[in-house]
Amino acid sequence: MKHLVVAGLAGLALFAVSCQQRPKEEAKQPSTPTQEQQAKQEEKPQAVAQAPTAVNAEALAKSKGCFACHDINAKKVGPAFKDVAKREAGKVDYLAQRIKNGGVGEWGNVPMPPQNVTEEEAKLLAQWILSLK
Repeated sequence: MKHLVVAGLAGLALFAVSCQQRPKEEAKQPSTPTQEQQAKQEEKPQAVAQAPTAVNAEALAKSKGCFACHDINAKKVGPAFKDVAKREAGKVDYLAQRIKNGGVGEWGNVPMPPQNVTEEEAKLLAQWILSLK
């Protein structure tokens, strides 16, 4: 029994130590970026400038939880993405606004809550959904 208590206290102590914040001295030290880090930062704007792919948009939809209520081909809680693409063809801005702000009534009585996406993410998702015809 003593061994269990000692082991439990040791584990709790390790947990408490691992949750502590850094000392202020370490946090205040200015860091100078290495040449490798600078090269990576210079590459980022080029990656952002590239056109988003369907794979990126689908990964975004998965990361934002869209597939909890929607599927590409079949109705779940919400309509299938392909059904949305047919009904809302060419309405990228409208669909992006519905994704960001949510809504109810257009596809039934189940509300779609506002989604935690940026304007750009909402537009990317709308473009991807509309491409699924």
